[in-house]
Amino acid sequence: MFCYQCSQTVRGTGCTVKGVCGKEPTVARLQDNLLIATKGMAAYLYHARELGYTDTEIDAFLERVFYSTFTNVNFDAEDFIRLAVEGGKMNVKTMKLLKKAHIETYGEPEPTKVQTGTVKGKGIVVTGHGLKALEELLKQTEGTGINVYTHSELLPAHGYPGLKKYKHLVGNLGISWRDQKNLFSKYPVAILGTSNCVLIPKEDYKDRMFTTGPARLPGVHHIDGYDYSPVIEKARSLPELDDKLGDYILTT
Repeated sequence: MFCYQCSQTVRGTGCTVKGVCGKEPTVARLQDNLLIATKGMAAYLYHARELGYTDTEIDAFLERVFYSTFTNVNFDAEDFIRLAVEGGKMNVKTMKLLKKAHIETYGEPEPTKVQTGTVKGKGIVVTGHGLKALEELLKQTEGTGINVYTHSELLPAHGYPGLKKYKHLVGNLGISWRDQKNLFSKYPVAILGTSNCVLIPKEDYKDRMFTTGPARLPGVHHIDGYDYSPVIEKARSLPELDDKLGDYILTT
């Protein structure tokens, strides 16, 4: 075990055999597993809440989970197993909630072919999982001549009727979050990070990267809310991309 959640840990670093509080290694592992599971739930819930969808049962479960992992609250391994089983059910319910939020907001997703190259003109690349942020950016860039591209994990956005109706959502750049440092250096575009999957930026594109929502990076301009004027102005100041088709076409 390794538990360092309170100020009474062994030598001030962490308990590795048994907790000073009496916590057994099995309980520590079960608590860790439960917290990891709820982190994923929190991400889905955040994006559902952005679109106005919440669930009081899931919220109450998260409160109970977090409280139960406090120091000297719950030492019962059997109860943590029950919470883990309940957590699995809450995970499924959370994913269903986000699916409902996406479909009722943007329509039923459908298989869509997506270009992987660039289109002549100014550009903005959006990375992460934030469909709401992407939608707001598309609204604000409509008619400006600025093209918008998704990056890796945001590829599914192209399948939603409510998003692909924007003709300046022109394609997807990149394969996964791991390629972003090379990719963002390669293309002279403004970049908007909307959630997890952002990396500490290289200096050569740091000044044209922005974050929004839960994403934040040191030295990078963070935008609270959905006014993406700074991103748009940065895109306008950068060189145009060339017409260059990608080597393949993706399907959502």
